[in-house]
Amino acid sequence: MSRYLAKITLAQYNRVIAMPTLTVETIVALITFFGCFYGYHFVYFYLSRRHAHATRKGRMRQAIAGALMQAIEESDHLLVVHQLRNIIMSVTFLASASVLLLGFIISFSGVWETIIELPQLSSRGLRPHDYPIWTIIFTLAVSFFSFLTALRYFNLLSMLISAPSKALHEMEGTEPAKYLTDLFMRGSDAYTLGRRGFIYSVVAAVWFLNVWVFIAVTLLVTAWVAIFDR
Repeated sequence: MSRYLAKITLAQYNRVIAMPTLTVETIVALITFFGCFYGYHFVYFYLSRRHAHATRKGRMRQAIAGALMQAIEESDHLLVVHQLRNIIMSVTFLASASVLLLGFIISFSGVWETIIELPQLSSRGLRPHDYPIWTIIFTLAVSFFSFLTALRYFNLLSMLISAPSKALHEMEGTEPAKYLTDLFMRGSDAYTLGRRGFIYSVVAAVWFLNVWVFIAVTLLVTAWVAIFDR
């Protein structure tokens, strides 16, 4: 009995030893990437909503509120619908591109084999090249679902722009222009996150070259976005 237990313990020990450990470089890379991508945009969207003058998107929110107020007062709903149609076409194209790119990566990067081998993941662990691949896939997936969220808000806005102001006020308990502006800005935030997802998925591909170069490029791109694309 004791010999049998010793064999089990030795097998478990060998399994743990065989599993590749998560290196310090990988941990730093993951924290840097997801901190820059998600952390930055969380702060950016918060400032845009709470402190309108701090960001370009916040100042744009005030301009859009004025435009929607004017459209409601003048009953010029058709102009807003046409503008939204152009935006919806652009978002639809990007959503299609993201899902096609995602399918291409899954098909030709060995990810499908990795998915099939998931039951053995606990015994062999993730391989070094799995981290950048899954980072790219996760980022593109976030991009795709962000575009879907943007489509939802923009389509809802295109339907409600012609609704009676009284009905909107009774439904939401706020001014129609404020509610419609919130719909547009939520769609705009989702569109921004989806578009930036494309940028950061390209950045994640640099990880295949060198992990420290990837970290540096991630920081540089985030600084560029914060200064020139805010």
